[in-house]
Amino acid sequence: MPDTLESRFDALVFDCDGVILDSARLKRSTFADFYHDQPPALYQAVLAYLARGGGQPRDVKFHHIEAHILGRPVDDKRIRELSTAFAERIEAQVAETPALPGAVAFLERWRGRLPLYLLSATPQAELRRIIVARGLDALFDDVLGAPPDKVSGLRNLLDYRNHEPARTVMIGDSYNDYRAARSNGTHFVGILSDGAEHSPFPAHAVIQPNLVDLEASLARLLETP
Repeated sequence: MPDTLESRFDALVFDCDGVILDSARLKRSTFADFYHDQPPALYQAVLAYLARGGGQPRDVKFHHIEAHILGRPVDDKRIRELSTAFAERIEAQVAETPALPGAVAFLERWRGRLPLYLLSATPQAELRRIIVARGLDALFDDVLGAPPDKVSGLRNLLDYRNHEPARTVMIGDSYNDYRAARSNGTHFVGILSDGAEHSPFPAHAVIQPNLVDLEASLARLLETP
């Protein structure tokens, strides 16, 4: 099986929160904490948005919540203040969050056999600090954060590294990760790591709960017409 995967794929691209680190729920909770004093209906609307809004930069999330859920006037200064406050609350916690089962073992098995990339909506400098603090930087060929958005980030990676989309796999836990893969013509493996009752992915998507035996899902991609 490993020889088949190495011959059929050029690169593997991983999201971070909810794929490499078990931090997706933590980040949603921290976002929600900014709005715990809102009326119940608005707070529930915030929670519902956060549940489906993974894979987006935090400034995009704050802008949507402030403007479209709470109906507040929004300017760049307000969004920067919220994003800075979020970073101050979250970075140290994410740096101590456990890795998802199978994640580190998979990266260690495949480092040097296929190019491995981390592509996240977390701001670039913050993402790199976290990955270095976790001692994971040596397992990736590059660590790429926001901006830009996931669709553009994946496209830039494919172009810069000269990887063929049809021979590249995006591994992510949100619909935005799936959309990035779909928009760029890459394969996709969905990760449902936090017991979500409803998958954000289409019925045909290959999914698994973590990165244990990710090789099996990659092999399934080869069987898909």
